[in-house]
Amino acid sequence: MKRKKGAIMRAAEVFDVPGQPALGVPRVTVTGHSRVHIENHRGLIEYGPEIIGVSAGDMTVRLRGRRLEISAMSDMELVVTGDISGVDLEA
Repeated sequence: MKRKKGAIMRAAEVFDVPGQPALGVPRVTVTGHSRVHIENHRGLIEYGPEIIGVSAGDMTVRLRGRRLEISAMSDMELVVTGDISGVDLEA
């Protein structure tokens, strides 16, 4: 599988397209202090107004802040809004 991922990433570089979506690699986009968009997530680990933990394959994305809430969620994408004070990536 590792070899296949390497080939996909090389092809993505040659054709100048992002290889992460094809591999299911999570993409975390932070917009200011009030919005985080996570693509290719694997589900929630914990959920509360001050901390939200999201499974992202080999890592966990942990969002810290106040008044955190999930404003949108599908099987592939997740949007968290609120007063975000930190984003941690844990292996």
